[in-house]
Amino acid sequence: MRCAIYARFSSDLQRPTSIDDQVRRCKDFATKQGWTVVEDFIRGDEARSAATVAGRDALNGLMVAAKTKPKPFDCLLVDDTSRLARYLPDVLSMNDVLLYHGVFVYAVAQRLDCREKASRPLLTLHGMMDEQFLVSVAEKVHRGQEGRALNGMNPGGKIFGYRNTPVEDPTRTGKYGRAAISGVKLEPDELEAPIVIRIFTMYADGNSLATISKVLNAEGVKAPQPPRNRQIRAWCPSSIREMLRNERYRGVFVWNRTKKERNPETGRKTSRPRPESDWRRVNVPEWRIVSDELWERVEAQIKRMSERWTATSLGGQARRGRGPRHLFSGFLICGECGSRMTIVSGDGRRSYVKYGCPTHKGRGVCTNGVLIRKDRLEDQLVKGLTGRILQPAMVDYALERFQEQLQERLRQLREQAESAADGVVALQAKRQELKTKVSNVTEAIAAFGHSPSLLSQLAALEAEIAKLDDRLAEMNQPRDFALSIEDLRQFLYGRAAEISELLHDDVEGARQALSKHVERLVLTPRSTPEGPILEVAGNVEIFNGSEDGEGVRISNGGQRRFCSALHTTVYPSGWLNSQPCGLNGTFPVC
Repeated sequence: MRCAIYARFSSDLQRPTSIDDQVRRCKDFATKQGWTVVEDFIRGDEARSAATVAGRDALNGLMVAAKTKPKPFDCLLVDDTSRLARYLPDVLSMNDVLLYHGVFVYAVAQRLDCREKASRPLLTLHGMMDEQFLVSVAEKVHRGQEGRALNGMNPGGKIFGYRNTPVEDPTRTGKYGRAAISGVKLEPDELEAPIVIRIFTMYADGNSLATISKVLNAEGVKAPQPPRNRQIRAWCPSSIREMLRNERYRGVFVWNRTKKERNPETGRKTSRPRPESDWRRVNVPEWRIVSDELWERVEAQIKRMSERWTATSLGGQARRGRGPRHLFSGFLICGECGSRMTIVSGDGRRSYVKYGCPTHKGRGVCTNGVLIRKDRLEDQLVKGLTGRILQPAMVDYALERFQEQLQERLRQLREQAESAADGVVALQAKRQELKTKVSNVTEAIAAFGHSPSLLSQLAALEAEIAKLDDRLAEMNQPRDFALSIEDLRQFLYGRAAEISELLHDDVEGARQALSKHVERLVLTPRSTPEGPILEVAGNVEIFNGSEDGEGVRISNGGQRRFCSALHTTVYPSGWLNSQPCGLNGTFPVC
């Protein structure tokens, strides 16, 4: 019996040696059973939650390995079922997949062998207990955080304007003989607190969020740590907006406003609002940085801006609907800073809405200040895309590659058809054998009269013969390997022409069609004597398959490659000379 071993611990606060302890226990068990542990398949995930399988590379790697042929191991050993997962659907699903591929799970601590008939109810029971453990831990953590919040301590992380100061409990001993930490309190930071006051004052005096961001970035004022998905550490309007609404700065802690929930599809945690009736307000005077007078001035300014925002739609940004409503929203990337270009100006009318770099607009740390009208950008980009993909030489090249792959596939089908001939002979022999049995049963009925058992046997034989006839008819059906090259050409032209009609569809449908062909388009500003231009570069998956999996896929072969790169230019001032990647006789290499 060949065994793989999986181990896991869930928190950075736990000992990394926990992995070694689990592996040692599994090895000892395997030795007692006379099983062999495959050293290459001893895997462990460190500091990974069992609430989801997402991001657990070691476990996912073992699942992939179990599906290979020949399978590299027969058993997956875990210390207990909670190491595998603490979400019951994940546990049962992984167990079913492994059993289907001939691999069983064995939980050492519970002596649970998933090969046994009674294993599934036991696995379900343990899975429910493991899942409930997560729920109870979450409730206890939330209860502990609430207690700290009500005592005026900080249950969260770092907050700009404050420093975290551990509070020691002299009555208890913690790790390494030091005093135990009973909580963390916030204290105004001498360097960051004045910046908070300045931001509140600037906004109360009528400065916009973008203006404040640009001023702070221009002066090199240290910004809060950026989120993981943002590389530029700079002040931005959204972070300032949150600061202006954070009541901590006036000495009031609003606890329990949000809750963390895990997305079952992605495994990521998201923050969701709680009803206001669940909020808890705690006065913490020692946290105060902003005076009541300044806070009220900021609140009045927020109200004025909110009324103005409601009355006037700014450049399509005040929309009420969800998701992008413009054709190229989400596809355009600034070539200077890598930000996604968005609608940054305009009064909501199509002709005046303009795309630009939000990092330049909101923070002033990107040099790309070129703006281009939405209708002008869409018109030029669509012409560039369709001009690129409808090149006859490109379709001819795609057709050439397709023919090569098609011929190879047809050769494989012919070999399969030839090998199936032996199967036809075997089925015909089986059918003849059944016909002989039918004849014998018929003679018996003729000799001894009708009998329920004989009639039942005769019906079963005839039904089996009918099934064989259907299989033989299917296998003997002639295969049409002929395919019109002109039909293929028309199919490829039809697939390529899909993009050319994008603007004639509704925006949502057009975006879905565009996403099949384009992942991102990078717009880099350039200066010319006639005015600024935006050079566009990106990859176009011209013959990408449809959602149902059908389509044409062109594989690269040798040193030749299928050119799907788009090189074009868009002109903010309106003079149009869009030129896709050239076909200079050396096609397909551009």
